[in-house]
Formats: sequence, C-alpha cells, structure tokens
Amino acid sequence: MATINFYLDRARMDGRCPIFMVYQSRGKKWKQYTQEKILPKYWDKKKQRAKHISDAAEINDYLDYLQAKLKRTERQLRMTIENFTVDDVQKAFLGDKPKAKGMIEFFEEQVVEMELVVSLHTCGKYRTLISDLEGYESHYKTKLSFSDIDQRFLNKFLSYLATEKRNSRNTVQKKIVNLKGLIRKATKAGYNNKLDYEDFKVSAVKTEKVFLTKQELFDLYNLNLSENERLEKVRDIFCFGCFTGLRFSDISKLEYSSIITKKNVGGGDYQALSFNVYKTKETLVVPLNKYALEIVNKYQRKAMDSIEVISKNQEEAKDLLMKRKVFPSISNQKMNDYIKEAAALANIDDHVIITRFFGKERHEESFKKYELVSSHAARRTFAIVSLELGMRIEVLQKILGHKTIKTTMRYVFIQEDVKNAEVQKAWK
Repeated sequence: MATINFYLDRARMDGRCPIFMVYQSRGKKWKQYTQEKILPKYWDKKKQRAKHISDAAEINDYLDYLQAKLKRTERQLRMTIENFTVDDVQKAFLGDKPKAKGMIEFFEEQVVEMELVVSLHTCGKYRTLISDLEGYESHYKTKLSFSDIDQRFLNKFLSYLATEKRNSRNTVQKKIVNLKGLIRKATKAGYNNKLDYEDFKVSAVKTEKVFLTKQELFDLYNLNLSENERLEKVRDIFCFGCFTGLRFSDISKLEYSSIITKKNVGGGDYQALSFNVYKTKETLVVPLNKYALEIVNKYQRKAMDSIEVISKNQEEAKDLLMKRKVFPSISNQKMNDYIKEAAALANIDDHVIITRFFGKERHEESFKKYELVSSHAARRTFAIVSLELGMRIEVLQKILGHKTIKTTMRYVFIQEDVKNAEVQKAWK
C-alpha cells in the first residue's frame, strides 16, 4: 500500500523548513519539494499541515491539492499499468518532463533562454560560470549531477575557483550567487530535490573602489587633447559619464532624440536625457548639468557640420540629427585602455593599494591611479562628487536608477579631507 506524507526538511538560514511531499511504495520512495517553507512552530506533525499562521489555510489548500493530484495520478496509472513503479508515478505527476542530460547541460539550456530577456553581458557571466564548472569536472575527473549539490561540493568548488582560477573573493561571491540562481531554476523545474544550495554563502570583502576626486575630474576635463583625437573622444565620453552618472552601455547607445526639454515648476526650462536603461529596460530621466551640455553641444556641432553637407534644408538636417548617436562608437575594452592614457596625461597618478583575497590568501599590490581608471569609475565619480557638492542621496538614487538606497550606498565613499571638513564645520 502506497503512502503519501508531508514532512519538514532541516531548517534553512532564515529558520524556516522546506515542506516535502513523500510518496512511498514497496520500499521505495520519492521526495518532491512543494516550494513551501514554514517555521517549525507553525507545523502540526500529526496532521502534517500548517497551523496558527495567517496563510495556513492557503498552504494547506495547496498541500491538499498536491496530495489529491498524486492520488489521481496513481489511480490513472493503475488503470493502464499493472505493476507501476515509484518512478512511473514521479514521471506522470511531473508531466513526464524530459530529464536534463546533466547539471551543466540544464544550465546551458537556461542561459540560452535568458538571452531572450537579459543582456548579453549578463549571459556572459553565466557562461563563464558554466565554463568554471566544466573546468571543475576536468580538474577533479568527475561528472557533476544535482545529487552532488551539498556543502562538500561547495567547499571544493570554492577551492578550485581560488587556487586554480585565481578568482578573488568578491568574484567568487558573485559566481556563487549566479550558481544558486541556476540551481533554483532546476529545483522549480523538478530536476533537483536537494536544498543544501540555499545555505551556500560567500561573504564579499570591501575593496578599494577607484573614482576621481573633483579636482582630478576637472584636470582631466580641461586637459588639452586637441592634437590627439583618439584620446579626446575617450576623455569626453568618460567625463560625460562623470557628469551624468550614466553607464558606458547607455552612453554608447545614446541618440540626440534622447535629449529633451522640460519645464521647471517655477518657470523656465532645462534639458535632460530620457532613455531606456540598457541593463534594466526601464525609462530614466536625467537632468543635464552645464558640463554635460558643453560636451553634447561640442559633438552636436560636429554632427551638424557633416549633416549639412548632405541635407537639403534645415528641417531635414534636424531629422537626420535625431537619428544619430551622440558619441562616436568605441568598444568598452578600447575605452578602458585609452582612458588610462588620458588619465596619465592629466597626472592622475596617486598611489593606490589594492588588496585581493584568493581563498584565505591576502595579496596587496601598488598601482598608480591612472592604471586603475575604467569606464565604470565615471559612474562612481558622479555619485561621490555629487554627494560632496550637496546632492541628497535619495535624489542621487533616482538619477542612478537604483531601486533602493542600499544599492546607492555601494557607490558612496567619503574622502578623508571631506570627513575632516565636516567634523570641523560641525564642531566649529
């Protein structure tokens, strides 16, 4: 006689226990995660149902539904198969879903599906993770499956990333977050029943974040690069990011049609950018300050000069301009290479100590600041300089397009001289 029971698995980090449905027949059993969790004090072991909690009825209705569905599945099999097995019941209950060829194969399928809804950059991170898992298989001469998902696997994988791949602690932390996301998809799809992965956690360490001070920013902005068009273009794009807080992915796609005129509540008008953020796909409106406008006007004049050569009239010229990108095209890699040259010419050469952790190993390296400047340093520079100039953090949050202040705070770094100035001002 087959039995159907509901049990709590061991508590996770938040104290809640996953509820499993267990089907047992002829000495064999199959466990299925119900996707529900509950604190042990709200679980009635005898009745195998939730109690004394606001959503107990909802949880219990769902457990009743699963039990009824399983009984119905068993009854249907009894009509067609004389000696059906627990595996037959599992396949029929789950809709006879095709089994993934393996953990990595399942992950690859998920990344292909992701390409339809997320950026190629994000998909690239998952593909790197899959490559690391394949490297793990090769290194340990094993074939990964979902049954391997436990703390022992995590420890070995962390060791592999730190010692063989030389990944820093923060890089490893991001990869574990992505790994948990993929395993979570497998769990929902019915391919994984082990929930050890939910407890996988690697804490990030605070590292030196490179940004320009206000003085360094304007030293770079005012640097005469008229004899070097390559570096002038890169400098302008970087400084535009420093004056607007835009990511390089958005700046590189920015068109003149994104520049709009808005009216102030108190009268007058101002210019702003209105565009769809490449990363989040949401619409963002960012006011343009005078320095950002100077850069836009500089490239608009160049664009109009070239357009007027081929256009027949002023209206046609304006229409052609609206379809053009504000800045010349350049890859992110070249941008990161060239901006270091420009920063060196601007004498942005303070010494910076970078500390990295590879597993338990601590490594410190000394760099000149221009060696570490990259396109993302522009967004960080905007955040820090804006706060120093008096911008409220909730306003900064909206301009950067962050959903929470917590995310914005990652960009905040108060310089020592600013701390001193604030202390002196407060205790004057």
